Amino acid sequence: MGASSRPSLARLKTIMKRQLQPTWDTSYMPAILASRAEAPSVSHALTIIPEKLAGREVHLLSLSELFAVLLGLYHPNVVGLQEQRMLSPGPQQHPLHSFPNVIAAGLTPFKGMIDVAERLGYLNLLPRVYATDPDSQDKRRTIIFPYVGDLLWAIRGVNGGYYCVNWSVKDSESAFKRPLQSKRFVTPINQVANEPLARHELERTYYTDARIRTVLVAGDAINEQVRANLRHLFLHHRRVITVDESEQLTLLERFQSCLESGTPPAELIVRLTGAGKYSVEDCRNIFYQGIWYRKLRVDLLRPILIDRPLHPETQDIVELYADWFSEDAC
Repeated sequence: MGASSRPSLARLKTIMKRQLQPTWDTSYMPAILASRAEAPSVSHALTIIPEKLAGREVHLLSLSELFAVLLGLYHPNVVGLQEQRMLSPGPQQHPLHSFPNVIAAGLTPFKGMIDVAERLGYLNLLPRVYATDPDSQDKRRTIIFPYVGDLLWAIRGVNGGYYCVNWSVKDSESAFKRPLQSKRFVTPINQVANEPLARHELERTYYTDARIRTVLVAGDAINEQVRANLRHLFLHHRRVITVDESEQLTLLERFQSCLESGTPPAELIVRLTGAGKYSVEDCRNIFYQGIWYRKLRVDLLRPILIDRPLHPETQDIVELYADWFSEDAC
């Protein structure tokens, strides 16, 4: 990882300042920023700005995290995200404690990673930093350095309530079984942990204490064409459209006709722009945003090519990956 993000007292203070009381609004600050100074040196760090999160910058540390986040943002019931969230060493309030319109009284708090590690027999694996303590016999105090998770979603349930699901993200399913010499899990003496599942067991138990389900998400488990389509749609999802809302609805209806008749959208766009009423940019953005916001239901498992006939949706990817968003294991 970047030199400034290695376990140290200064780094601990930065994480605590950002994550002591994490919010769900634009003031949210991840524990690790997607910057050269903080991101792991072997990572593919990047930031995105989703409209769904009020245009705040989201910090991601791998392409697999990017594809996972795009899938989550596409889901209509996802209402919030906390990426690179600290797993608190000590007790902490439930994540939804700060979510608007949630009654905090019914939420179960975290017991803390130290408590979890003691119960599981992994206390010796927790990273540590040291602070000067003149009252201590050896003049220093040991402080547990926090782990950092990947993606924590806030989701609106069918009953109108809210719940969280924690995603631990890696490139492939096999990566969850490898020894844990990773960007977020280093033992006190920089050795690989003997038990490759220790990190996942610690994180899962940490969230289970707060009645939050953990899902192991492999980036390559997201269909390759779905990844490509969502990435392309996302590039258009916030672009400004100069056409008023009523005309946008009219154009969406015409794109729907293209979908039903097998007419390439480009043919309609050529006719519309040839008449001088609309710009190519507005037409393309209305088309792609219509798909992103689930108003045009095309098949995301096949390429979306604007100069080729569209394929109607045969499998809703929200249903295809429904288990990842479920409050309880299916």
